[in-house]
Amino acid sequence: MIVAALSFTTMLFFVRYLEGRYPSIEVVFFRALAGLVFVIPILSRQGISGLRTKHFPMHVSRTVFALAAMFFFYYGVAYVPMSDGTAFTFIIPLFATVGAAIILREKVDAPRWTATIVGFLGTLIIIRPGYAEISLPVLAMLLSAVFYAGSWLSMKILTRTDSASLIVLYMNVMIVPLALIPTLILGKMPNFPDLLVLIGVGLTGSFAHFCQARSFASADASAVMPFDFLRLPMAVAWGWFFFTEKTDLWTWVGAVVIFSSTYYIAWRESRLKTSD
Repeated sequence: MIVAALSFTTMLFFVRYLEGRYPSIEVVFFRALAGLVFVIPILSRQGISGLRTKHFPMHVSRTVFALAAMFFFYYGVAYVPMSDGTAFTFIIPLFATVGAAIILREKVDAPRWTATIVGFLGTLIIIRPGYAEISLPVLAMLLSAVFYAGSWLSMKILTRTDSASLIVLYMNVMIVPLALIPTLILGKMPNFPDLLVLIGVGLTGSFAHFCQARSFASADASAVMPFDFLRLPMAVAWGWFFFTEKTDLWTWVGAVVIFSSTYYIAWRESRLKTSD
């Protein structure tokens, strides 16, 4: 999880370094293209049988959610401080909780609803509507959290029957052509240094998800999630050192509130599973 936090912060740094010089859809294209590097070798050992799925429409649904999430995320991250971009990602599990109750009809008890509401209050602390300007990049970050939650819920359904590598493969294979067309129309040819950075976005982002998956598979979520919070101090340090970004105290306060509520949900679910 520590390596995942470092990889995710590196990906944020790469996107921030580009400073919006390339359309976010072009960044999504390179993200998906580089992501294929991780899954194709794994599935090539399984042969054609490893590509079969009974839930192709759900793969399409997950791809649409992921494409929209990455589009808004890469747009917002290019213009907000790295610390704020990191803090907003802590909101995703909270939206996923709401979606699980509404879409998947999962039973969400009072403690989880309370933790979710507290997490949303943490979001308001960061945004401070009425006191701070709510810009388009900030709204883009919030929208990305909503779409990422939809992607998570779709993936949760797919993991009942399909392997993680197959799910990632279908998503990247479908995103590449979907993002390629607008990239050819709206994008611009990157110079060689920027091309390396765009490839780096894809590799570090994919590696971060790979490390997270291995972490959750090896230990309870409640045990490893505190290490995920390391992304915030890493982002603050990198933003200050490389971009001279100043972090608002309210970003820290809101992030702690959001993460505490998310961690409580993970800790409580771990206790419930143990008691079962």
